[in-house]
Amino acid sequence: MRKLPITLFLIICGILAATPVWAVETGGKVELNYLGSWDEDGTYADQWTDSLDLELYLSPQGKTELSYAFRVGSPLQDLLASKEATYFTKKLYLKHRFGHFHLTVGRQPVSWSFGSMLNPVDYTMGAEVLEKEHERKFTDAVEAYIPLNWNSGLALVVSFPTGFAWETEKLKWGIRGRFGFKGYDLTANYVQEAVTDSHGYGSGAHGIIGLSPLPRQRVGLTFKGDLGPIGVYGAFGHYFGEEQEQYNSYLLGIDYSYNIDYYSKLTMQLEYLGLEGSNLTPLLGPLLMMSSGKERTHLLTGNLAYPIDDFSSVALTAIANLDGSKYIVTPKYQNTLPGNIDLDLSLLFYLSDSEPNTTSFVVDLSYPF
Repeated sequence: MRKLPITLFLIICGILAATPVWAVETGGKVELNYLGSWDEDGTYADQWTDSLDLELYLSPQGKTELSYAFRVGSPLQDLLASKEATYFTKKLYLKHRFGHFHLTVGRQPVSWSFGSMLNPVDYTMGAEVLEKEHERKFTDAVEAYIPLNWNSGLALVVSFPTGFAWETEKLKWGIRGRFGFKGYDLTANYVQEAVTDSHGYGSGAHGIIGLSPLPRQRVGLTFKGDLGPIGVYGAFGHYFGEEQEQYNSYLLGIDYSYNIDYYSKLTMQLEYLGLEGSNLTPLLGPLLMMSSGKERTHLLTGNLAYPIDDFSSVALTAIANLDGSKYIVTPKYQNTLPGNIDLDLSLLFYLSDSEPNTTSFVVDLSYPF
């Protein structure tokens, strides 16, 4: 966890001291997770983890609001040989709504999602994958948002991948415009990564240490709208920098909902993602295993979801590398048990012609409060 700079801490303390007492409410989630997996030779491994997500809900003071949320989790004994519980600050920011723009300063979630299952043009790669957020979504940043009208706006972000420092090369920054046009939601963005170590752009380009760096600059375009009864969306990314090589990414998806009866409907989503250049594989985030390691990666991802009733649902997600080398199939079941306890059950079948095939299952119990 990176520490908040003294200047920001003093600003927050000054505002708190100059305003009435903040009314505080708390909410969050307690989670217990069991992961078991075995490969084709019969080797079995399992792991228990538990965590507490807690957020303080502070009543706004005029046009100013303060947000604080954190996660405390099990010791990462397998990864860090540590016996201490982990702590991660998800939010610790101050937001003020000025007359013509909103300013947010501190640890905050930054993600430019647009409804896709995989996002090749996000501010931080792999921040959200298959509707699940990851820790690299939360970053120390200063964001200014300028609303233009009800469906258009401009966001400017400056973040600090290496800790708070104002040297130009250590700053990551981006700008994103969102606009509505004839029923379509259109966005355009530009991101410049920070230089994070002496060897290049390091983990700052995608938040994953040890992987090949992304080009330092990128532009991204997205669209989303309806084509008759079918929702359509897509994205194009262009990645470039000081080096001569340049890369592109392409995404095209559709989604559709079918009403089975008055109370329930089947939702379907299918998308194609194409990546040029092995340096773009970090875009896959936690799905890095699906990379072919070749100059081009083509993935087809599909999802089916059906609510059984008001308390339970089933879903099926499948991902295929179109060169025929790797597949993931994940059926899921969710249910809300008595006492407001959420039960999530999932299986993951990973099939590969170059790596051991594995099967994993996850049992997740959580209690939101």
